[in-house]
Amino acid sequence: MSPVTHAPGWEWFYVGLYFFFGGVSAGAYFIGSLAEFFGGGRHRGISRTAFYIAFPILLVTPPLLIGDLGQPLRFWHLLFDARSGFPYVNLSSPMSVGSWALVLYGAMAFFSFLDNLVAEGKLDFAPFARVYGRVPRKVYAAVGSAAGFFIAGYTGVLLNVTSRPLWALTDPLVGALFIASAGSTGAAAIYLVMKWRRVHPGPELEEFERFDRIVKILEIGLAVAIVIAAGKYAGVLFRGPYAVMFWGGAILLGTFVPLATNWYAHRPGRHVQSEPAAVLMACLVLLGGLLLRISLVQAGQL
Repeated sequence: MSPVTHAPGWEWFYVGLYFFFGGVSAGAYFIGSLAEFFGGGRHRGISRTAFYIAFPILLVTPPLLIGDLGQPLRFWHLLFDARSGFPYVNLSSPMSVGSWALVLYGAMAFFSFLDNLVAEGKLDFAPFARVYGRVPRKVYAAVGSAAGFFIAGYTGVLLNVTSRPLWALTDPLVGALFIASAGSTGAAAIYLVMKWRRVHPGPELEEFERFDRIVKILEIGLAVAIVIAAGKYAGVLFRGPYAVMFWGGAILLGTFVPLATNWYAHRPGRHVQSEPAAVLMACLVLLGGLLLRISLVQAGQL
C-alpha cells in the first residue's frame, strides 16, 4: 500500500509560471554564454540578444515566488536567519538554496545586461562605463551560466525531492527535463527577439538550430523516461486536461512539431525555413514549455 502524502497546494499561476520564466531566462543566458565563450565573436548577435532578455524575463519570477508563499512578508527568511538577521544559506532547505542561487544568477544577468548597454553605447556616462569596461564579460558570463544552469534544473529537483509519487519516483529526470526545456524555450525566445530587433545571425544560425534540435530530442526522450519511471502514477498524465497539456501541448505541439518542421525545412534540396513558419514554431515551443511545467506541477499534486 502506498504511503499517504499531502499535496503542497501549489497554484499553477504562481509556481508553474515561476518555473517557466525562470527556465526561459536561464536557458537564454546559458546559450548566450556558450556563444560568448566559443563563438570567437561570430555569435555576438546571439549572445547580446540572450543577455538583453535574460535579466528582464527573470524580473517576473520574484513576485511569483513570493506570492506563492502564503505569507509574502516572510520571504526574507529564505535568505536571512530570522533570529540574527544575518545572511545564511540553509543547506537543508531547497527553497533557501534556490533563493540564493536566484540572487547570484540575477546579479550576473544584470551585469551582462549592463555590458550590452555599455558595449552598444547606450550607457556611456562617466565614470561608470570606463570602470565597468574593465570587468571581463566572460567572468560574470561563466558564473551566471553556472548559476542559471542550476536554476533551470533546480525547479525540477524541487519537485523530485517531495514525497509525491509522480515526482519522487522520477528523480532526477524532472530536473533534467526542465534543463532541456530551458534550452529549448531560451532558444525560442532568443530567435523571436532577434527577429523583432532585426538581428540577422547569418552563418551561425545553423549551429544555433543544431543545438535546438538536440535539446528537443532530449526533451522527448526524458518525457518518455519519466512516464516509464513513474509507472502507475503516470496514469494522471494519460487522462483529462493534464494529458492534453502534457502530450498534446508540451510534447506534440511544443517539441515534436517544431522539431519535425525544422528537419523538413533542412532536408536535401532545401536550406531555409520560411520566416512566418519559424516564428510560429518558436511560439509553439514557448507554449509547450509553459504547459510542460503546469502539467507536471498540477498532475503531481493529484
